[in-house]
Amino acid sequence: MAIAREEEAITQAFTNYIQAFQTLDPHATIPYFHVPCMFIPPQGVHVLATAADVQALLIQVMEGLKARGYARSELLNIHVNQMSDNTALVTVSRVRYATDGRELERFGETYTLRRIEGGWKIAVAMIHDPDIVLR
Repeated sequence: MAIAREEEAITQAFTNYIQAFQTLDPHATIPYFHVPCMFIPPQGVHVLATAADVQALLIQVMEGLKARGYARSELLNIHVNQMSDNTALVTVSRVRYATDGRELERFGETYTLRRIEGGWKIAVAMIHDPDIVLR
């Protein structure tokens, strides 16, 4: 069975999520998540069973970024791998910058997206070494 290729739609959904995230408004970002979902930073695993759980985590992350003077993100090495008609992997390297232009941090991210109700949503977000991206 052939997969109906949607790399452009997946890339656009991910780009829209990144643009929403950069506003540091958690309400703008919540619609891009499949609930339930998982967030896997180096410190452990967060299982987010409800939209309220997603919002609470986003508030925590975004408040931390505001306190550090976050201004914007730059995405490098974006790769989309559609795995089936309704699942895809997106991997990127991200550089975050402060309002004064200095680099705050670099890291890699790999997302599992799931297509539901005609749209692609984040089901799993994993943070990892910035030099490791799936091809």
